[in-house]
Amino acid sequence: MRLAPRLVFAFGFLAAVSVAGLGVAVRQGEQTKATSDFNARVKRACVELTKEVTRQAERDATLVDNACRPLELADRVAVEIESGRLDEHRTRFSQLVPPRRVAYDLDELVLATSKGDIIGADPRSLLGTSAKEIERQLAKDTQRFELRTEGTRSLVSRCRFRMQGSAGSVGLIGGRNLDPLLARIGSTLDVGVQVGESKSELQNVAHDTCTLHDDFGHSLPITVTKSTEELRANIERIDQLVLVAALISTGIALLFSIVLARSLGRPIAELARQARKVASGDARPLRVQGSGEIRELVIAFDTMIEDLSKTRQRLADASRVAAWREVARRVAHEVKNPLAPIRAAVETLRRLRAREDPAFDEYFDEATRTVLDEVHRISNIVTEFTRFARLPRPKPQPVDVAELVASILTLHKADSGVQFEAIAETPTPSIRADRDQIVQVLTNLVQNATDALKGQKDARVTLRTGMAGQGHVFIAVSDNGAGIDPAIAERLFEPYATTKAHGTGLGLAIAQRIALEHDGELVHLPGSAFGRGATFRLTLPIVGPPEAPPDSSE
Repeated sequence: MRLAPRLVFAFGFLAAVSVAGLGVAVRQGEQTKATSDFNARVKRACVELTKEVTRQAERDATLVDNACRPLELADRVAVEIESGRLDEHRTRFSQLVPPRRVAYDLDELVLATSKGDIIGADPRSLLGTSAKEIERQLAKDTQRFELRTEGTRSLVSRCRFRMQGSAGSVGLIGGRNLDPLLARIGSTLDVGVQVGESKSELQNVAHDTCTLHDDFGHSLPITVTKSTEELRANIERIDQLVLVAALISTGIALLFSIVLARSLGRPIAELARQARKVASGDARPLRVQGSGEIRELVIAFDTMIEDLSKTRQRLADASRVAAWREVARRVAHEVKNPLAPIRAAVETLRRLRAREDPAFDEYFDEATRTVLDEVHRISNIVTEFTRFARLPRPKPQPVDVAELVASILTLHKADSGVQFEAIAETPTPSIRADRDQIVQVLTNLVQNATDALKGQKDARVTLRTGMAGQGHVFIAVSDNGAGIDPAIAERLFEPYATTKAHGTGLGLAIAQRIALEHDGELVHLPGSAFGRGATFRLTLPIVGPPEAPPDSSE
């Protein structure tokens, strides 16, 4: 996987993990907060419920107390009792109770004396209340409300108006049913209300229990409930918001990672491409792209390319000088060797001539033959060196590889004692090459192979052809001889490297140079298809050599 996709994947993965972790944390926090707020609302509703019930009881007590003030209903009844005319006006007073109850918005209202005599009541069923109960109710403190928990649960308020003397008092007892009141307050607070404590854990319901108290020691537990559907809806909404935020954040992170990966990947990919060009010998400066470290890297790479180019040029110059020095040394050595016998022959002739030795004529023929042989040898050395130094440019033309190999074998099949064979490992197309130069290379390789097989039984030379990767063909020459001496194997393609007694040592050097001029290569492979011997492999491009190679004569 290339750098840019890896960066996108890495940033995307990190963004997804980070957003997922943050989303889980935010969701957990928001869920905890929502749950806490929800439970707090339930608790506040419970507290608010008890406060509202207390306020309602105090309002009821105030209304009822107004009826016991001077000139009000209780005062008027007391006047009639004191004058002895109560029975005459009892009906009129009893008829005043229902509208007064409605005006006070109470569920019960009783007008009675402290002795238990009920003058009026609404609803009328209260007329049957015992005198002792009436006496007990009116005997209590009228400034405080009372919780009635037996029977119908109610809030009870009362007032008294004392008559003059010891005639007692007249009072009113008001009652408000607690259950409708709790239901109304619960509806206002958007909660459910039930009297008593919850005996079991309610499903899908949050609840809290609070207690109503009065000043008479009575208490009433009340449970406030609220469905958790709203909480679940809020949590689902939080989940949706977190999911949307996570998707948006991940998308932004991915977009950022793509932009960042491209901004980083392009210069680095260009740097890698240029590095491959440098490795292949084509070193060119980069256009500076990116910023920061990438820009510094590109500038440093360009500096390295420039330094490398200069170093290569210096190395090439030094190698060229060293190579020509070595060639000059070897040429001088090769020329010097024939000069020694020439000099000896000439000096001997001069001595014999000076002495007028009778053997002069006899030695003259031998000496002149020696001189001519050595001069011919020097001429061959100079000719080979000239061919090496002034190798002409390739003149590419279509060449049929199979036909070329067949013609090479035809030239050498006359060699007695050597068996030749051509093997096509894969079909090969026609290539563009200088036919004469390729024939020269293959002839040199085959001749070297046959020379190595002289005097050997079952001598065989094989030429193999096939495809060498994309766009290249190969021709391999193998023999089953003794192989190449390891001492000279590393110098095979150097000028004047040879193991032959009468060789110039330029054949393989010229062959390799021809291969290089064709943008190919010639290499030595240890062993052969026969398990021993040597193999030389010539690789050539199908499209042929470059259009304008350097002039080899320079």
